[in-house]
Amino acid sequence: MQNLSTHENRLAKTLKLTSSACAVAGGVMLAANLTDISKYGFVFLALSSSQMLVASLWTKDTTMIIYSGSLFLFVDCLGIYRWIIQ
Repeated sequence: MQNLSTHENRLAKTLKLTSSACAVAGGVMLAANLTDISKYGFVFLALSSSQMLVASLWTKDTTMIIYSGSLFLFVDCLGIYRWIIQ
């Protein structure tokens, strides 16, 4: 991580950790296939990729910016959109 203070470095690591936790929670909800709960799995997955995007922007990691940004826009946001119109 380039030129980040200790606090910013800790915050970026925390965002990455909570991103993983949200991804697991969203995946479990989708896999549960319970109609009332599983739809919210897309929200947790979008939260996960948005946290990873923010952490990647903060650390200026270009590869992860492209990956997490495309994941957020083209997978998670479209999943939420599909859930809303369904």
